[in-house]
Amino acid sequence: MNSPEKVLNNVAKIVRDRGETHGDFREVFELTAQLWSVYLGMPVSPQQVCALNSLQKLSRDQVSDTAHRDNFMDVAGYASIAVALQSDR
Repeated sequence: MNSPEKVLNNVAKIVRDRGETHGDFREVFELTAQLWSVYLGMPVSPQQVCALNSLQKLSRDQVSDTAHRDNFMDVAGYASIAVALQSDR
């Protein structure tokens, strides 16, 4: 995997596979946003769920002694989901 296009193709496969495992991303991120909203006592959007999940992946990358490329691949996946959710609005 040595080009951005190959990375994004791999990320697309991962997102697709996760959908088969965990269900439709729209439902998952909407429900997560609702649950976080109740827990935090403030509104959270599905796009914010993507952003916050991305920040967690970036913090893991900063704290870890070993580079894990899957952290950045997950960030790309969350970004793609955020764009898809935004285009649904």
